[in-house]
Amino acid sequence: MKGRSTLTFILLFFVHNAQADRPALSLVVDDLGYSFEQAKEVLNLPGNHTYAIIPDTTYGRRIAQYAYQNGREIILHMPMQSATDLVIEASALHDAMDEEEITQRVRSMIDTLPNISGINNHMGSRLTELGYVMRPVMETIKQANNGLYFLDSRTTPLSTAYEQARFAGLASIKRDIFLDYDQDNREAMEFQWQRWLKKSRVRGHAVAIAHPYRNTIEFLREKLESVEPEYHFVTLSEVLQQRPIHEAPAWPRYLSHWQKDSKSSKPSP
Repeated sequence: MKGRSTLTFILLFFVHNAQADRPALSLVVDDLGYSFEQAKEVLNLPGNHTYAIIPDTTYGRRIAQYAYQNGREIILHMPMQSATDLVIEASALHDAMDEEEITQRVRSMIDTLPNISGINNHMGSRLTELGYVMRPVMETIKQANNGLYFLDSRTTPLSTAYEQARFAGLASIKRDIFLDYDQDNREAMEFQWQRWLKKSRVRGHAVAIAHPYRNTIEFLREKLESVEPEYHFVTLSEVLQQRPIHEAPAWPRYLSHWQKDSKSSKPSP
């Protein structure tokens, strides 16, 4: 019996080291919630991935339960105002809200989905640029559940979401690649796929976001298993467990979020 335990330990040791020597890929599938069958397709793709569910959608809670029962990592796909003011979910955060409204809306969205590991922004090319809005968003997430992380989907190069999440003491990470920004163009997806692999080889890890489009699902079915000998797939939680969280000094508690942002933007003497 002792010999069998030793052999098992040795095998696990070699498996772990073999994985550690390979570049890591994190795939996040966004926009789940409107079709249960579509969600089942992506949740059953090969590999260990992360799945983002939009709150208050027809099948959001059902998908979350199915994913959890099948050992999949899920995150809340939080709707936020875009730069073009596209009409999105009624629960979306927007820049006309005051601090209390933001806090209540964020808490409400978190309460709608069970068993989430983190949060990322759905759209948000307008809102994520506003540090004075992102700060109460991140502080509310931290207060609601300090075990959650935040993925900045980087829908704008001027996003402040990652920095504000770190400031609030949340584990945070950024998206590297949008795999299917041109879902009808196979060559474009192949190009983004190769960029993802290259970034992973250079840095050891890279994050790609994809969507449950028919063309994307077929592309991923073909590609995912083919790279596993050279790469390994990891959830965002697994990546962030290896990263320290550096908390920034907090502003005095009596300052409002808006006052903090104003103060932090003043030039140094």
